[in-house]
Amino acid sequence: MLGKIGTWRHVVAVGAIGGTALLAATGVIGRGHHDERFDSKVVTVEPIGDNGVRIREVVDEDFGTADRHGYQRIIPTDFGEPTDIEASSPDANADIDVTSVADGTRIRLGDPDATVTGQHRYVLAYTLPDAQLSSGQLALDIIGTDETLQTGRFEVDVRGLDLDDPKCNVGSAGDVGGCSLERDGDVYRATFTPLESGQGITIGGTIVGSLPIAESADPPLPKRRSDDRMKVALATIPLGLIGAGAAFYAARRAGRNEVFAGGAADAAYGSLPSPDGDAPPAPVRLVVDSKMDELATIEFVPPKGIEPWQGAVLLNEKIDRSTVAAWVSGRVAKDQLTLSQDDGTLTLHRGPHYDDLKGADKAIVDRLLDHGEELMLGEYNASFGEGWSDILTLERESIAESGWWKRLPPSSVRSGSVGSFVVVAFFALVFFGAGSLITALLGAFRGKALALIFAIAVPAIIAHFVYKVLTPARSATGSALALRAESFRRFLAASEGKHVDWAWKQGLLREYSAWAVALGAADAWGRALANSNVPAPEMNLASPIWLYSMGPSFESTRSAPAPSGGSSGGSFGGFSGGSVGGGGGGGSSGSW
Repeated sequence: MLGKIGTWRHVVAVGAIGGTALLAATGVIGRGHHDERFDSKVVTVEPIGDNGVRIREVVDEDFGTADRHGYQRIIPTDFGEPTDIEASSPDANADIDVTSVADGTRIRLGDPDATVTGQHRYVLAYTLPDAQLSSGQLALDIIGTDETLQTGRFEVDVRGLDLDDPKCNVGSAGDVGGCSLERDGDVYRATFTPLESGQGITIGGTIVGSLPIAESADPPLPKRRSDDRMKVALATIPLGLIGAGAAFYAARRAGRNEVFAGGAADAAYGSLPSPDGDAPPAPVRLVVDSKMDELATIEFVPPKGIEPWQGAVLLNEKIDRSTVAAWVSGRVAKDQLTLSQDDGTLTLHRGPHYDDLKGADKAIVDRLLDHGEELMLGEYNASFGEGWSDILTLERESIAESGWWKRLPPSSVRSGSVGSFVVVAFFALVFFGAGSLITALLGAFRGKALALIFAIAVPAIIAHFVYKVLTPARSATGSALALRAESFRRFLAASEGKHVDWAWKQGLLREYSAWAVALGAADAWGRALANSNVPAPEMNLASPIWLYSMGPSFESTRSAPAPSGGSSGGSFGGFSGGSVGGGGGGGSSGSW
């Protein structure tokens, strides 16, 4: 229909806007960049049995914008293999995986098949069975010097032990002092704000007795970083509308058609100046595609001087399989070709007026018939396929030379594979954005400012390709012919049986049927034909209409069948407890 574009194009443009908002809402773009760190750690040490210690870690880890599976801890085995390992999390997966590694025992919490970002709490408890408490000395590495992440607040609590001369060491391996292990009631406590990456902690002291083990609640969750994802997502919608709208407006404006000035009759039947230049040029105005149909009326006769396939190109501004079928139906309408049908099989024959064919048209028809008298359709025939391609070439060359377009004639527009690639690639990003490669590509747009640029640019680019169909612009002559074709299409679409009867009596049934196929009115014309008084033996006069229902036969005849066929471990430097790394246990922590 003149001036109409498929609704799907608007759906794709809106989908690009929604897809961008979805990327922002899920944090793929626009969530900013945040480095990984520990917000807080509280490590509690208690004696267990004669020689062991029970260690409980409350870890608030901020993975930032990195994708991680969860928390990881590597513990040296100088105080024995960790036992009775327990873990939990209020907001993340805390499945336990324990593996022996070169540096000791590696404990991983999380799901190997899923990742998390942002802030999460993990609670990990384990027993070091041979902490040598029976020696009367406590010498315990809380964390080793291989720690790679900063901890905003690190607290160490020792319960159940009465210590003489408690010691606390922080810093690089071998450093002494730098912190104090102070008694607070029945608890010895050391606090670090912050603990820098690469700093280890070792505590110690002489055990002189035991103390009651006081119960205490876990610390409150650290303040959560504000999540602006929904704000960014909402901001992308108007920006996307601006980008897509600008592309639509630009395409619509570029594709304005020249139309002879005046009313509908002037637009359809105005004329350009005569070749000798005696008459002044007729005034023209510019009309966008969506307004062209307002200038069309209803005409009972087809446009003179053009063939049905040309009318189809003038209306739809594209050359494709349907226009090739319209070319063939035009030859049938002129009795240069005929069609017969037997048990559902369609056969193409030379027609009574075959000898009227000249030049390129005759060569093409001969090729379609495989240089014989007839060709049964439905099975691949290479000569038929070559003839089909020749028609496509002929149509492109004819339209390019027609002068019916002042900008981008359909012969210059191909399949739009670049645009299809852009559209498919974008929606792949949306629906498969969790893939590591795609996520890495989109990582450049994690900043809010770049995400907003993305929100304008991507819908604009996709809309550019989607609305490129609007950019061809007809000349005044092309617009006049297009309006006549549309006016005749409206007649065919609204036809009744009496109109078919009239066309039959005037000897125009084949011609009108060919136009109905070309202009997309075959369904309506077929219904009118069924309700007409045309005698059954005469129905073959409407044989061009078969081309509409026998499309698969042409496809299978022209197309060849497809062939068959993060972290590191700690170290231990003895049991003196007199310096960093001078105890047992310790190790490192991080993520995986």
